[in-house]
Amino acid sequence: MKRHLLTLFLMTSFFVSHAQTIDTIGNTIVQISVALDSTHFTNGYNSSPWDLHWGPDLKLWYTNNRTLCTYDPVSHIVDTILELPSGYIMAVATHSNFFNNPYVYITVDTAYYYGGGNYISAYRYTYNLSGDSLENPELLLSWNHPGEHSGGRIIFGQDQKLYISTAEYWIGNDTLFNNSGKVLRVNPDGTVPTDNPRADYTYTYGHRNPQGIVQVPNGNLFVSEYGQQWDELNLLEENKYFGWITYDGISCIGSQDSCDYYDSTAVFPLDVGMNPPSGIDYYNHPAIPEFNGLVQAVTGAIKQGLIVYTMNQDFDSVLAKNYYLTQEYGRVRDACAASDGSLYFIAGDRNVPKIMRIQNPLFNDVSFPDEASFSFYPNPATDKIYYRLHSVQEGLMTIYDISGKVIFSESVSGDHGEIETDQYPAGSYTISFRKDDGTIFSRRMVILK
Repeated sequence: MKRHLLTLFLMTSFFVSHAQTIDTIGNTIVQISVALDSTHFTNGYNSSPWDLHWGPDLKLWYTNNRTLCTYDPVSHIVDTILELPSGYIMAVATHSNFFNNPYVYITVDTAYYYGGGNYISAYRYTYNLSGDSLENPELLLSWNHPGEHSGGRIIFGQDQKLYISTAEYWIGNDTLFNNSGKVLRVNPDGTVPTDNPRADYTYTYGHRNPQGIVQVPNGNLFVSEYGQQWDELNLLEENKYFGWITYDGISCIGSQDSCDYYDSTAVFPLDVGMNPPSGIDYYNHPAIPEFNGLVQAVTGAIKQGLIVYTMNQDFDSVLAKNYYLTQEYGRVRDACAASDGSLYFIAGDRNVPKIMRIQNPLFNDVSFPDEASFSFYPNPATDKIYYRLHSVQEGLMTIYDISGKVIFSESVSGDHGEIETDQYPAGSYTISFRKDDGTIFSRRMVILK
């Protein structure tokens, strides 16, 4: 009981002073804050933002109508790195080896995303570091979307290929170089990979409206698919048919003869439900353990919020499906996991759109890009902590209590170690590591009893 009271006290003090919202994700108390408020975005069917991407510069990249912007979570500075004269930027991806191949890939609707145009095009831009801008646009491919939905997500895969989701809202054509209703596999320069299953971009087909696409560490690719009645989570299999327009989820909507014909060849979803999805991302961080798995944004009125799919070890079946923040933030358009264990999501969608951030403020075992920094766990701690230096170091490790008094100080060397904390009272502390050259890295630490 004392532990819970102390946690509540610390969380309350922190949140009140920073005007934040307290919520829970399962058993984890989280802080939910507004990263970018609605003054940055337009409303209505021409709404924005639509897509989130954790950039190679450790910034949040997001599409915003005709613009592509970045948000620095440290300085809170927003930069516009691309502005188009017309159209609607759907999604963004960056080359996995960005610093040697500074390419940015976007999909653009000819008007605005919700049915205003007939075509979507994929482009490659080159990032100009000195100007923090994009230049030299190259058209890669286009596709038609005859209805209001259009797919439009794009990722850069582990095999150095682009994967692009497209929609086929009403009909089911599958002809060579018809790019609609599919997941496309594309070379970084826009050409057709020679090892594609066909002589065109087709990777999978028979999709109605795959609004999200993500790849997990073992290489498996998933799409979150907006169905007619039954929405789907699909594990992609090369050159396979995913049912539309014969099936909606697992329900036959075509003739019985068609369903019987495709029953043994169609790939059926890992999950179906009445939870119209949009973007999806992979979360793998101890800060919010309930999120570990696939985090899917939900726009549908009944279940709008977040779905987390806990997957098995091989990422080919769903172990659990949990809903979070249901009805709390309106239509959620996309979700994006950041490297520090926080999760960003687009709330409000068409009405009062904004970008929110979920974080666990009591967790700071974070890997830092500077090799001289350090991390430690667990946090909160009880009887001991384990620290890790991100290279072999020598220096002074110090712990200060809330008044600034030194309660522990010891010279350390190597790349890891442990510190006993059971003799210290519960409370908030600061732990710092000082290198021999005088550089100091400090982190906040909580001790519970």
